[in-house]
Amino acid sequence: MRGAVLFNGNAETVDVLVQMAAPLLLSSRHEDPQVARSRRTLLVTAAWGDGEHDEAHVKRSLNNIGLHSHYEGGYDQTLVNLSLLHEVRGLARTAPRLLAAWHEERRIAEMARAFYLEHNAHLISLFRRTLAVAKREDPAITVARLAGAQGHYGTGGRLLRYTLSRELRHALDTLEANDDHLVDLLDQIEQRTFDAVGLAYDPAWRAAQERLERRILAANSIILFGGHLDLLLDALRFFRLRDVLAEALRRGTQLVAMSAGAMVLCERVIIYNDFATKRRDFQLYDRGLALVRDIQLFPHCTERIQTDDPDNLAYLARRFRHHACVGLNQRSFLLFEPGVHKAASVGEDDCVYVFDPEGRKLSYHRGEVIRM
Repeated sequence: MRGAVLFNGNAETVDVLVQMAAPLLLSSRHEDPQVARSRRTLLVTAAWGDGEHDEAHVKRSLNNIGLHSHYEGGYDQTLVNLSLLHEVRGLARTAPRLLAAWHEERRIAEMARAFYLEHNAHLISLFRRTLAVAKREDPAITVARLAGAQGHYGTGGRLLRYTLSRELRHALDTLEANDDHLVDLLDQIEQRTFDAVGLAYDPAWRAAQERLERRILAANSIILFGGHLDLLLDALRFFRLRDVLAEALRRGTQLVAMSAGAMVLCERVIIYNDFATKRRDFQLYDRGLALVRDIQLFPHCTERIQTDDPDNLAYLARRFRHHACVGLNQRSFLLFEPGVHKAASVGEDDCVYVFDPEGRKLSYHRGEVIRM
């Protein structure tokens, strides 16, 4: 792949994001000379909901770095909005049964997530209780040490630690199995819903999908903004835009993604449960687009993760062990180049953070390459 992805945790202002992304946005890696010359930038603002087209401030920031608007027929041909939610809502007029199926699919998926959370709440409680018992016996024990304990023979404290270690690992294994179950269930819900209404062969849906595809493939750069994660991810999946985004990257399109826009590009989307009645925890939300593999992003890093707690970091890295758990802040920037499978910290004012199974917070400064 010729393209690249610049990730940010949660830019404090659009100006800061655009200034940091300027070297990428003003350059081109695209294989099509016409697209490269156009410097056309596609704005993906579906996560803003009803304010999807309130992008005037973004265009001002882009104009200020030298990406000038060019109008033809009253429309900006250089800075273009994907208009993803606009296309979804258009189906309310042309194919209302498809939109009804989409809303039903979203409702049932939410119910599946509710069952998943109930299962996990019990397991997480057992995990914490197991750790608490272990710490009463040995205040120096950590999640990493307890999870890594091997078999012991004998009685007393050694046997107790062996038992608690088995219980802790069992809780982690079951949490991982629940994650896999939810991924498979959500995939089945989506497939069965859209197969039943013939989504991919509906002429109105196909026309909308083709318009979106043309906008994506004509872009030299694409910026995916944060906001309502569910709206953005569900709309991207509804129009099955994963493959066209992968093709755009292959051709050399450069992506800039922040917050929710960054999360949807991962293989799985992990969120912080802000609505839990007790202590909050991380949870699997859905499948991502899997444009970036081997990395699990956690935006708003220091706001949502107790990064000074080794037990919390070890739990996180072991719970989502198939990916490098990467934390990003407002001024954290990570440049991922899929063609060479390389990810490097490029932010000037903050690091990129990786949490490992031993409970360590590894800081990667500007120019340092992350081990994946």
